[in-house]
Amino acid sequence: MKIDFDRLEPQERRIVLVASDVKYDELVNEIDWRKVVLASMASPLVVFTNGLLGVPAATIASGLFGLAAKASGYLASTWSAMEVHKEREKRSLFRRIFTKGELPIPHLSPAEAARRFKFDVGGPEDGTAYLLNPCVPQHYMPLAMANERLAQEKLAAFMQIASALGARKIELASGESLESGAAGGADVPLPKAAGQIGLAATFSSGNLVKRRVLQEFGEPLVAPHVPEEFEPWLDMDPTLRATAKTRLAGNPKTLSASLEFGRIIDVTADLSAKIADRGISVGGKYREVASTRWSFEIEFWPKHEA
Repeated sequence: MKIDFDRLEPQERRIVLVASDVKYDELVNEIDWRKVVLASMASPLVVFTNGLLGVPAATIASGLFGLAAKASGYLASTWSAMEVHKEREKRSLFRRIFTKGELPIPHLSPAEAARRFKFDVGGPEDGTAYLLNPCVPQHYMPLAMANERLAQEKLAAFMQIASALGARKIELASGESLESGAAGGADVPLPKAAGQIGLAATFSSGNLVKRRVLQEFGEPLVAPHVPEEFEPWLDMDPTLRATAKTRLAGNPKTLSASLEFGRIIDVTADLSAKIADRGISVGGKYREVASTRWSFEIEFWPKHEA
């Protein structure tokens, strides 16, 4: 759906489709043979009346991309915005009835996307759906890898927040899977889960986590603080928030912190697959993040009185 992005708040564009006019026309004007078959069995004006009378965008999203689209709290504001800003389609009756139809996702051209927003190297790509990073303003990630990317960023944020708080040493103490398979075993081995989030853990022959020092720091040159770029993580994660408050309010020598990793935003593999079925690139196969908990111990340098 073509939208004036100057009229959208960030929460109203949490998912965007980067597509040239040619690519977008290709996506919406492809014949939907399922509709053709249905129309052969009943009057198309009966079968498709709802599509012509302005069905709510969230309902359209659910019909196109499955119940996971409507159930996503992260995307709810975007669906609502599409309902407010959408315009009546200017396509012929035939195309409105028998093609795959308008997509309830705000879309913009690759050139405009590159001018307005931040993407990883190589992006944005034509015909690709991107999700807004909740912790990095104006940064968009390919939908399929968004949760894995956020898990990696969460670990990196923890390390950098600890450093800014005056850490002398960060040590990995333990790790555990929070998932269980049908036989009671972990679905994803811990070594694989650690690699997924970028955690340099070591393991025994039984895949038990070995205690190890992850990082050591020299004496800080500035007072303990939380860099502004990492403040959104304090709002999202209670452990990171408690770690920062404890250090800033007091002068602990050591501090233990247990971080949980898994799906951070409620965009699922099912939703990713349904969007991909519409011919939209999602950045490859969806990457589900294993649900795990990792315990760390932070040793701090003493605070210096001003």
